[in-house]
Amino acid sequence: MSLLQPEKIRDRLHRLRQEIEAGSPRPEFELSFDPLGLIALALKPFVEGTAIEQEQPLTSPDRTMRIFLVVTNQKSISAFECQRLMRRVNAFRKTAGEGWDGSGPLQILITGRSAFVSEISLSMRYDVVATLLGSVILVGAIFFAGFRRWLPLVGMAFCLLLSCLVALTAGQLLFGRLSMISVAFCAILVGLGVDFAILIIGRYLQARADGEPYQQAIATSVAKLGRAVFFGALTTAVGFLALVLSGAMAFSQLGVLIAIGIFVAGLFMCSILFLFVREQQVAVAYDWLFQLVRKYVRWTVARPAPMLMFSGTVLLLLTIIGVSPVPPLQFEANTRSLQPKNIRASRALDAIMQKMPVRWEPVLAIVRGADSQQLHDYWQKISAHWRDLKATGKIKGFSTPAALCPSPVWMERNREHLRVINFQSARETLSQTLEAEGFSVEAFASAFKLLDDLQRVSDSSAPLPNWRKQLPQSSSWWFLIDRYFGRDPLLATGFVTTNRPLTTHEQSQELGCELPLHGVPMILSGWTYVLADLQPWSHHQLLLISALMAMFDLSLLAILYRDLRLWLIQVITLVFGIGAMIATMKLLHIHLNLLNVLSFRLVLAIGVDYGIYVVLIWQKTRDVEHDVAGVLKPVLLAGLTALSGFGSLALARNPALTGLGIACAIGIFWSLIATIFFTLPAMAAAKPKSDVGIV
Repeated sequence: MSLLQPEKIRDRLHRLRQEIEAGSPRPEFELSFDPLGLIALALKPFVEGTAIEQEQPLTSPDRTMRIFLVVTNQKSISAFECQRLMRRVNAFRKTAGEGWDGSGPLQILITGRSAFVSEISLSMRYDVVATLLGSVILVGAIFFAGFRRWLPLVGMAFCLLLSCLVALTAGQLLFGRLSMISVAFCAILVGLGVDFAILIIGRYLQARADGEPYQQAIATSVAKLGRAVFFGALTTAVGFLALVLSGAMAFSQLGVLIAIGIFVAGLFMCSILFLFVREQQVAVAYDWLFQLVRKYVRWTVARPAPMLMFSGTVLLLLTIIGVSPVPPLQFEANTRSLQPKNIRASRALDAIMQKMPVRWEPVLAIVRGADSQQLHDYWQKISAHWRDLKATGKIKGFSTPAALCPSPVWMERNREHLRVINFQSARETLSQTLEAEGFSVEAFASAFKLLDDLQRVSDSSAPLPNWRKQLPQSSSWWFLIDRYFGRDPLLATGFVTTNRPLTTHEQSQELGCELPLHGVPMILSGWTYVLADLQPWSHHQLLLISALMAMFDLSLLAILYRDLRLWLIQVITLVFGIGAMIATMKLLHIHLNLLNVLSFRLVLAIGVDYGIYVVLIWQKTRDVEHDVAGVLKPVLLAGLTALSGFGSLALARNPALTGLGIACAIGIFWSLIATIFFTLPAMAAAKPKSDVGIV
């Protein structure tokens, strides 16, 4: 305000006249933009707050790439809105290069949140179709190869469809909206739900082959395996339901949907499935797979030691490799582990990072005030604190909305300062000085208008104007302003550029300690910050919840078996399965990521089922070769179909789903191997059925 004193006005205009006569172009620009010298000082806090843009230029050093930042007019960031926007953007791309006469082709690359959401949602649509069809085809082929029946296959598909519909309906009622990750449940449900059908149909066909009539064969099938199917469905459902403990909505939805679908599928396979089994259908004359399994059971039960020693040695060796620190099991927490393969938005981002390596995503600090004064006070404190962090080299730069969060108290105080200024004297001095220095008075009309506006504000007792209403909607300033504020004007975001890209949890922890200020509630976010911060969460998921799942399995097995030797055999089988799974991932260089860490508890939930089917039959049977072979064949087919269900996720474009499917397929494979080649000979050695004649 001191610049409005008459002597200050005269001194400033005289100095600028001398600089113009000396040949400097700067004073002419200054006079045209800010004739009184007030605007530059008023904008100084805003310029300081947007220094981050100067540190990250929009043009590459070799001048071959330029970034244009665009604010969209989407109503929301939903997948359909983003797809609609990108259709218009792609139409623009086709015509934007018309008339280009530069050297080389003109490339227009599009990236950003809308582009990623659009392409990821479209890839998920492909993933749903590809994984579901792949799972159905593989499962159908395995089922037909095992039983050579088409009609039960149709019934199984009908039961699975009903299970999917029930699960989807329940999911919509529980959550209202389903995430993109939860769409994978269909392929997984097909691969797992078919296990029950294979077990029930396999036992039914065996009863028919033994000469039992239609209804009696159904009763035998349900009576012999109904209990095993129930507990198998229970352990699998609980395993997926444990995803609710992850704290992530997408994973919780996936777990709840599959848990509901699996449990319902178990009920349907023991009831509705038999509507598709014809009474007059005769048994297969020669079942090569059953005969092969029967020979294996006969040989293993008679001489369990060779198989037990061989399988135990191999599985123990793999388990030692799995638990040893060398080679290490790598954890991948970068964005590529979660984004679809070869999408254009990702390629555009890679091109920007290669051409402009100085650019990386800033950390977001979200702050909300109870009123305008509190929001102002918060950001003044934050700006001063971050300024100190930048001076000490702890951060590279920052950008805050401090200049856009005015203080009502300061504004009233400044109004009082305006009231002591003699605006009439300022006008007369300005006019006289302009004439004396040889300036055109008409060219300084904006300066006289500013003086009139300031006097009107000082004389009025009305509330001071809101800058949001003063700034036209067509102003390009909104481009910079919009990114700071949410729909709630009291919710504002600041941006911090780190000295290097965030890749580790230690970096996020350090920022989590340095950036916040005592007494100022602040939420730190940002894509790279969240990924780095999620690493301990994923380790927590891997260790704690997997341990809880293991405890549930062990408790359930103790209640089911009520036999210490059989319980120990099953526990060792689970350990071997998980150990071999980890060893295989190490040897094949399959890294863990934020999603496939969930595979361990899923393998625990699914792998234990195979042991339950075999052990329960072993406890009850008096004809080992007949009964154990009758359940071991369906277990083998069930394992193959589960492998198909998870393996079909390898067809997905999303690396997160692909990684989850591959990890689960590896775990199920080794659980199946351990059940067939370790559990059975171990039971035969620990609890021989020598008193039972082997047919």
